[in-house]
Amino acid sequence: MLARRDHGRAELRVKMARKFGDSEALDAALDWCQEHDFLNDRRFAGFFVRSRIERGQGPLRIRSELQQRGLPEALVKEALEQAECDWFALARETHARRFRRPPADRKEKARQLRFLQSRGFDAEQSFNALDLAGEEDLD
Repeated sequence: MLARRDHGRAELRVKMARKFGDSEALDAALDWCQEHDFLNDRRFAGFFVRSRIERGQGPLRIRSELQQRGLPEALVKEALEQAECDWFALARETHARRFRRPPADRKEKARQLRFLQSRGFDAEQSFNALDLAGEEDLD
C-alpha cells in the first residue's frame, strides 16, 4: 500500500485492519514502518496539502479531508501553514478556470459562490474572487 502513495498512520491502519483483521501484529508492523520512515504523518500531510492545492481546493476542504484521514489537528494546521499558499489568489484562479465570466445576476453569483465554497474556500476568499472577477471584466 505504501508503494503506491503515502498514507497517514490512522488511514493505513484502517485499510490494513479491513484487509487483514485487527491484531497486535498490525500495530507492530505500523511501528516498524514508522521507525524506518516508510510511514510519516508529517510528510504525508505536506504531500497531501500540496496535491490538493494543485487541484484548486481551499483550506477548509483540505483540513476536513486530513481530519477524516485521522491526522491530529496540530499536524493539519502545521501542514497548511507550511504550504505558504495565497488562498485568495488560489480562489481567483479556481474561479477563473471554471467560469469564463463574472456572475451576471444574483442567481449566478450564488451558484458561483456555492462552487467556491464546495471547493473549500471560506466566504471571504469566495467573495473576493467574485469581486475581482467582476472588476477584471470592467477593465
